[in-house]
Amino acid sequence: MDKPRGRSLRFLPDPDRTGHARMPSSIRQGRRVILSLQYLRALAAVGVVLFHQFQSVSPVFRVGKYGVGLFFIISGIIMVSLTEGRTIRPLNFYVDRVTRVAPMYWIATAATFVLASVGICTPSIYSHGIGHLLLSCLFVPSPNEHGVMMPTLFIGWTLNYEMFFYLVFGALLLMPGRYRLPVLALIFLSLAVCGVVVPQGGDLLRFYTSPYLLEFLAGCCLGAIFGLNLAKLRPWPTAGLVAALVGAMIGAGFVFPLLFSGAATVFLVAMLMWIERQDLMPTLPFALMLGNASYSIYLFQQVAFDAAQAALRLLHYGPGLHTVPTRCAAVILAIATGVAVYRSVESPLTKRIRRVIDGTQRASDPSGKGTAPARV
Repeated sequence: MDKPRGRSLRFLPDPDRTGHARMPSSIRQGRRVILSLQYLRALAAVGVVLFHQFQSVSPVFRVGKYGVGLFFIISGIIMVSLTEGRTIRPLNFYVDRVTRVAPMYWIATAATFVLASVGICTPSIYSHGIGHLLLSCLFVPSPNEHGVMMPTLFIGWTLNYEMFFYLVFGALLLMPGRYRLPVLALIFLSLAVCGVVVPQGGDLLRFYTSPYLLEFLAGCCLGAIFGLNLAKLRPWPTAGLVAALVGAMIGAGFVFPLLFSGAATVFLVAMLMWIERQDLMPTLPFALMLGNASYSIYLFQQVAFDAAQAALRLLHYGPGLHTVPTRCAAVILAIATGVAVYRSVESPLTKRIRRVIDGTQRASDPSGKGTAPARV
């Protein structure tokens, strides 16, 4: 087996790290930062922001919508990489994921709900209902009062998929490691096929049988191929398995068209991870910063857009966010807002929550038997 290479093993700031190194919780023990994935997170977040502002300006920016699939693939890579070869309790996994994802999502959802209540947000998009707000915060897909199947914070539909992936993946931690990926593949492929066989099902059935689930699966396959140090297998087996995965996705694309773009995304991710494996990935502080802040950028982009629109109304600027200069300003504002929220809220809040969780886990399992060391 190839030895890990230097840059793949750097400890760098990361949105899933707390900076509290004394006793990390089990899912985060031995966490390594993969620079290529951080840069891809930045690309995904900025791409989605550009898509939301410029999709009607030029077809070029419509490629940004594939940032969602990129997030899903990265999520699959990280979950497999962090749990492979380790004994992790499902409860610890769920606590880690919920505390990582939910607090900032709830804050962004609350901000959106308040903006909608005072009429700043577009009423045809946002929900004012308390019941729908609660379902949104619980990551339960449901139609709002306008009949639109989206949570209070509309981009939160992707988080509903994330949490479903975590729910299934966490349950599979009860199995021996060698069975997890095959069983996950069986579950997600069965659900996707069900969506094809029963196309007239209700909204909830359509949601949970979406081929988006297969992008998580593809990410899990990449995680199993590369491993946490990017050097799990020798170069040619790695390249062959990646080629087989991309080919399988292209073939499946004739049934699930979403997988054509998914195959291209998997190839991009694998290529950058391969470059980093060869120790050729430079450290780019600005891209790393955007990668760290990608979750907040994604969550708070619409809040920034609505604030920009409200400011333009106060200035009696009739065109609003329908000119290229104002759209550019809105994009810059969205990215700056996300970085500011990450630094002032997300990072310190996550550290504080995880210090509490780590202390609780030390008290409940002082022997540390709930986890095995990460294999890197």
